Amino acid sequence: MNSVRDIVQPTRGRIVGISIGDVPNVTILPNGEREANYHIKEFRIYEDICKSYFTAQLIIETLLNVYDFFLQPTAETFISFECPRSDNVVTQVYTERFRVFSYDSRPIGSGADARIEHTISLIGQEYYNDKHNVVTQNFQNITGTAAAASIHKKYMQSNGPISVFPSSGMIGSERYSHQVLNKKPIKAIHDILDRCVFGQAYKTCAPLYFRRKQGYVIAPLQYQLEHGPITGSFKHILDIGHSLDKTLFGYDNIISLRPLAPSGETSPGVSAGEVSGMMKASSFLDLQSGNIRLNDANFSKILKLPFMKNVTKDVSSQVKKMLAEARKGKRGAMNLFNILDELMQNRAIDKNGPGGYKVAQEALITALTYSQKYWVSVPAQTGLNVTAGDRIDIIFPINGRLVNRRLFVPRLIHEYRVTEGDNRKILSINGKTEIYGVYWGA
Repeated sequence: MNSVRDIVQPTRGRIVGISIGDVPNVTILPNGEREANYHIKEFRIYEDICKSYFTAQLIIETLLNVYDFFLQPTAETFISFECPRSDNVVTQVYTERFRVFSYDSRPIGSGADARIEHTISLIGQEYYNDKHNVVTQNFQNITGTAAAASIHKKYMQSNGPISVFPSSGMIGSERYSHQVLNKKPIKAIHDILDRCVFGQAYKTCAPLYFRRKQGYVIAPLQYQLEHGPITGSFKHILDIGHSLDKTLFGYDNIISLRPLAPSGETSPGVSAGEVSGMMKASSFLDLQSGNIRLNDANFSKILKLPFMKNVTKDVSSQVKKMLAEARKGKRGAMNLFNILDELMQNRAIDKNGPGGYKVAQEALITALTYSQKYWVSVPAQTGLNVTAGDRIDIIFPINGRLVNRRLFVPRLIHEYRVTEGDNRKILSINGKTEIYGVYWGA
């Protein structure tokens, strides 16, 4: 007979430790007994290429008024958990540091059974680094990404090193330096990156600045789409996802695969201000020649750009129809202040000038907007290997035929649940990773 250790148990895990304001959820007494300070119900950790920090939600229960000793705004909070495998494959212990951002509470039970449930919103230290600093600095004869990285290292960096894909051209010259005046660090970094170009190999630009588990990234979106680490390969076996707690199967299987087409989303997590607004996809503003519509001739050129090989003909046709029907004002969605600001800055390379950088960026964002997207739910044993900016491979059947897709991961949610309901029902499904994937490539 197989021992419990030999049984494959996807999602089953354990909390290594959680502390809020230096108070752990469990205290080990001198005699070895465990004394609970508060009960952990569930938590979720959010990673997103839109942000330079992680966020989380933690739900706990306390006895009446006990919370007052540790639950306070900005209280330092640590979460550590793991989901071991039964086949001796080493899995990650996921540990993350946050601060309490906000919380809401509700009473549960009455009399001797009275207690409080707290829903706590957590946020990374980088958020407070940004709020408590203002950048005023000139930059001369360095690249835009170097300037952005210097601001990050001085004001933002709290969790690991930063990886930078260098941009082309200088952000400022000896005579006309690039000025950052009274801006928050994140805003200053994004504004600088919005001006960056990355040469012919990645003329689509669309710069990213975000945090992943191993550190931070500054790079063009196209580079991440094509070279992001492949950290998972998952397969979807039908008819077992909804009975996960009753079925024994592999740790690489997909629990559920759900298609998604979010309304109003212009891109899968691009943070730079230059690529916001779907109306920008229908035209671009060249400061030298005025407003230029992406007509049939221009669109045909776009379709020949190297990155467009990953876009299906059906998608290209749909985007072309949308562009043809879109109506646009003379100045489009560009703010007049931004136009004046750009005219006052003298740069070696101008994204809005010659070179086609603006057109290529608009085309990339439009292609991503209309690409297929999925929520992929997988056991935490393998899901914890994936972080924002990675890629994953999925295999799933369609009418008896197996289909392979490579998805870019702009965001994901690590979820761990212990109990549910006021009666603390024990759950057999503990740890899952919900991966938001964008189809791009194989």
